[in-house]
Amino acid sequence: MQLIKSKAINYNDKDKVFFSKKELQIILQLYSKQVSCGTCRDYSIDNIKKKAVFSFFKSTFDKPLFQIEKKKDAKNILSFQFNLTYKQKIIETNVSITKILRRLDKRFEFFNKNKKG
Repeated sequence: MQLIKSKAINYNDKDKVFFSKKELQIILQLYSKQVSCGTCRDYSIDNIKKKAVFSFFKSTFDKPLFQIEKKKDAKNILSFQFNLTYKQKIIETNVSITKILRRLDKRFEFFNKNKKG
């Protein structure tokens, strides 16, 4: 009998990054507010390599309007870093998700004002 090793990259659970229950709760509050305003209609939650991504979609078939990325901080292994992206470009990076969500809420307000007139 011979042991065959797979060369596929295997990320351990310790390398995976997830949103906590509290983080998801406040993100989904903002999402539901945008659904009621008509700005967003869909969302997705992904786990890509060593980061978790929450995407806001204007339509199911569009590219994401905004994304919140959570990944491990390169400087401090015990903390996380959040990125706010718009059209695949990082517009803000912070260790506090509340600051990222405040900035995102302001962006959505801008979209809602321009949509109405």
